Amino acid sequence: ASIPGLKVLAPYSASDAKGLLKSAIRDPNPIVFLENEITYGFSFEEEYEDDHLVEIGKAKILREGSDITIIGFSLVLKYALEAAEELEKIGISAEVIDLRTIRPIDRETIVNSVKKTSRCITVEEGFPFGSVGSEISSILMEEAFDYLDAPVRKLTSIDAPLPYAENLEQLALPKTKNIIALAKELCNK
Repeated sequence: ASIPGLKVLAPYSASDAKGLLKSAIRDPNPIVFLENEITYGFSFEEEYEDDHLVEIGKAKILREGSDITIIGFSLVLKYALEAAEELEKIGISAEVIDLRTIRPIDRETIVNSVKKTSRCITVEEGFPFGSVGSEISSILMEEAFDYLDAPVRKLTSIDAPLPYAENLEQLALPKTKNIIALAKELCNK
């Protein structure tokens, strides 16, 4: 995403994958289309038309909330939505944003959400240094600093090579429980 002129798409749902891929094919610019193969086995209850298109550069609010914003893309949205359900049970209303496109990034949706909630967690499977969460943090420092009641927090994989063993991989990547713990910390619950 740091390469000028390159667009980077990372859908979560089946309809977004279809709509973004069709938009990418019609776009004259070079595009990287990222898919997490784990999401291939997911079922989504969605309705869309045959010529369904998703605007490149437009994020989607998957769940409305008022206490904290959770921003992610691709597979981690499954964990963000699960965390939002659990957080609701303890009185924390979490807004979940699906970036859908990493570059261009939808600054407006991110900033407007954080102006409403005053707290933000970014979640991704990437490494912490030079992450998408770092860019989102920068955007929020520039455009929503006065609205923040807590620091923007990044939840990423650990800062080490990803292990191959499944039990170690589970410890290295962000999961639902990590999002819940961080949200509780930021909301003082």
